[in-house]
Amino acid sequence: MTMKAALLVLVFGSALAYGQDAGMMAAQQAMQAAQMANQQAVQDAQMANQQAMQFAQQASQDAQQASLNASLYSGPSVAIARQPAFSIKAGVMAPGTTVRIKCPTRYAVIYFTTNGWTPTPASRIYKGPITINDTTQLQAIAIAPNMGRSPIAIANFTVNSPVTPVYPLTLAADGVLRARTRLHLVTNSTVNSKTAEVGDSISILLDQDVNLGEAIVIPRGTPVDAAITQADSSGHMGTPGDIAFEVDSITVGGTMVPLFGGETLEGANHYSKVRGLILIPVAGAAGLLVRGEDAEIKPGMTFTVAVAEDTPLKP
Repeated sequence: MTMKAALLVLVFGSALAYGQDAGMMAAQQAMQAAQMANQQAVQDAQMANQQAMQFAQQASQDAQQASLNASLYSGPSVAIARQPAFSIKAGVMAPGTTVRIKCPTRYAVIYFTTNGWTPTPASRIYKGPITINDTTQLQAIAIAPNMGRSPIAIANFTVNSPVTPVYPLTLAADGVLRARTRLHLVTNSTVNSKTAEVGDSISILLDQDVNLGEAIVIPRGTPVDAAITQADSSGHMGTPGDIAFEVDSITVGGTMVPLFGGETLEGANHYSKVRGLILIPVAGAAGLLVRGEDAEIKPGMTFTVAVAEDTPLKP
């Protein structure tokens, strides 16, 4: 082979080898690009799937939240009257201080108590300022046409003065305990709305002597017949427990004196706490589990009832 022919073979072989190497490199680069594109596509698909799942979860939470809000603020429930407000804040005050009560709801009637019991439509109707002469727990509710009863407003007023004693009741000379005469009574046991049942008796005592001249015809501490007429334990969504009872009669020396009256006690509600939680997406469902407090009658709670009919008593 001539020198020229050998040189041509060498050049051709080098070019062929270079072409093969360039082709292999291009193929490898193409494969790497395809792998990277595939990996990117997989990552994009995973991210899109995660975002879709997050959107779906958020939509589900929003739907649940809307359902919870609707269950609280709409549906078959009726509007309730606004909570009454007192003109003076709770605390220590001088004897003779007057307190006014207002309710923002139009045409609302305000009922109130001053003895620690829960007001009902049978309680006194607010018609003007209330004078506070002794330490008092003032409670008020409002009821308006076509509305449910308002939440209870409660304020404790402390007056630094001697407690007014309960004086004996003195009968007229004929010894007749007249109808509508008020008798002072006091509770003598603990009753909780969680365990009480309708029909259970409740221990109540007369809290004053009833005298005929110098003789005591009904001594203080005489038991009074009374029974539970309503007992509901606390529930979810801040609903409080409640207890109601009615007195029937008091018996002394074989003579039964029919009585008329009773009281209601409601535990503290947590409606405001429920409303606060329901607006928080994470804690909204937990708001439905918030319970109110049970009502508990304790010994020493006083109240008055009326004599139902004229009843002659003997010394």
